[in-house]
Amino acid sequence: MTPMMKIDRLLVTRGTHVFFDEPFKAGVNIIHGSNGSGKSTVTDFIFFGLGGDLSKWKPVAARAEKVHLQITTPSGTLTLCREVSEKTGRPMSVYFGHMKDALTSPLDAWQTLPYRRAEHGFSFSQVIFESIGMPESISDGASNITMHQLLRLLYVDQMTPVQRLFRVENFDTWQTRQAVGDLLAGVGGYDLFDRQIELRDTSKLYDAANATYKSLVSVATGYGENILLEHIQAAIKSAQETRDQNLAGLKRLVEATETDETTDKLKIVRKETTKALHSKKAEVHRLTSELEVLGYEIDDAEAFIRHLNHALHDFEAAADTFSALGHLEFEFCPACFSKVKEKTQGHCQLCDEPDASDEGGSRTLAVKLDLQMQLRESIAIQQERQDEKKSKSSRLRVAKTELRKAMASADMASVDGATGRETAVAELSRKIGFLDSELEGLQKRLEIASRIDAASKAKEDLNERITRLKDDIKRIEKEQNKRKLTAYSRISDCAKALLEQDLEEHSDFGRIDHVGFEFSGDWVAINGDKNRGGSASGMVVLKNSVAAAMLQASLQDPLFNLPRWMMFDNIEDKGMVQERSWNFQRLLVGLSKASKSEHQIIFTTSKIAPELAGSDCVIGRQFTKASPTLRIPSNG
Repeated sequence: MTPMMKIDRLLVTRGTHVFFDEPFKAGVNIIHGSNGSGKSTVTDFIFFGLGGDLSKWKPVAARAEKVHLQITTPSGTLTLCREVSEKTGRPMSVYFGHMKDALTSPLDAWQTLPYRRAEHGFSFSQVIFESIGMPESISDGASNITMHQLLRLLYVDQMTPVQRLFRVENFDTWQTRQAVGDLLAGVGGYDLFDRQIELRDTSKLYDAANATYKSLVSVATGYGENILLEHIQAAIKSAQETRDQNLAGLKRLVEATETDETTDKLKIVRKETTKALHSKKAEVHRLTSELEVLGYEIDDAEAFIRHLNHALHDFEAAADTFSALGHLEFEFCPACFSKVKEKTQGHCQLCDEPDASDEGGSRTLAVKLDLQMQLRESIAIQQERQDEKKSKSSRLRVAKTELRKAMASADMASVDGATGRETAVAELSRKIGFLDSELEGLQKRLEIASRIDAASKAKEDLNERITRLKDDIKRIEKEQNKRKLTAYSRISDCAKALLEQDLEEHSDFGRIDHVGFEFSGDWVAINGDKNRGGSASGMVVLKNSVAAAMLQASLQDPLFNLPRWMMFDNIEDKGMVQERSWNFQRLLVGLSKASKSEHQIIFTTSKIAPELAGSDCVIGRQFTKASPTLRIPSNG
């Protein structure tokens, strides 16, 4: 589907009091009012209502409690609701249907979704992306590509420096800007961004692994030259074999002179070692049984996940079929073959009943999201089972090791005192004790050597990952270059055409051969000069022309993922003269009228073009300082 988003209604409330309530429509929407009348406050509410992260509110706006937005998308109509707060990362409640129904529905008819991606569920950005037809990645790397990040490019505000394309933000990375720009331009999905983020994180891990390796080698050199894993393992094997031989000799020596008299102390030792042996055996048996049961659960869960995947695939196929059939146009009645008479706009072509396909689309999206959520939860729980299996397997290995020690202790306890052989017994016991001490030291060295070996392998693995990621990035960039050239050239050509229609007596651009821009670098330029606009108002025209060009390019090229929506709150910023602002307004209206694709443009102005004043493009009334956009109660 072609990504699309249209605001139908904005409602701002505090309790039962309505601060702002106006409908919007497709095409151009103008918020007209004098300076200081609250135009920017309305656009801030739209930005926030769509998922923008906003915490610094104007004092009058901070009095509001809730922002409701009804939006139309290819998947149906959604109503969004967020509570105004000075805290960042606010959640969003979503109702799959019209606002008039949402406002009278119980709380359990809404879904409250977090700002950030949830471990077992969806963030509201993921739901909106799904609804408007935006590609959505399930990878952790792309989790910060949110509605907020998209709106930084789709909402041209007053506070951001005119040299920048993106709304200003404290924490910003070039990878995120590039990913958002390329995503909207249809250059690619998240593959390049994911690998860029993974390369950055992997490089950090490699540096840490390299530091760990050097530190371990430094410590190990204090134990001598033989720090290689295979040397220490060979020494341990030799010492263990010698110890086993001495222990066997000790048992034979003692058994040859064993009498029926056994001291109470030896009985106690034997009882304790036997008890410990039984305990370790029981633990090994318990862990073995639990692992067996866990294996059955994992197998059952895998089958359920396969079932959910199959159900989701069937559901999407059924939804596609229903969507295709829903758009069939009948020239003749399928029952009596009479010619179908023209019906009321928005009603069924056959029965003339109101078209309910919009609500159906919303319900379809809700069911699909429910299936996807079940699938994600099942996968997450399955991962927990896998982790539990690894943990218990590790504990089982430890328990088996302890069981072998308990068995060795029981063997030692079974050796009774020997009469006439005290010297030989003492000598063998001393050797066994020495070997135990030697084995303990070797185990410590083995641990360090194992860590060195693991660190070395980690370095190698990370280095291979870095090489692979760099190769992947080069490959993806090469694959995307053709599409990028097409998309960027279209945006540049549209921007150039808009700038060439700037009023000649006010234009300070000179000859325009090429309009350049860079998402990652966050800049725009004419003929390679980032400061070609000699005046601040000229830079405003340049910035707005590039933003409008992105929208225009998306209306011409269906491969763009930009949701055919743009909002301007600065078209007469930086001392722009009235005539120049009028001219840009007319360019936006002309751009809109020339397009056959559904879209929406919202802009604010205090200097409205004469022919647009009082037209159906204007939202509500003309706002003034005395009668501002927000209707604040006198006791509020």
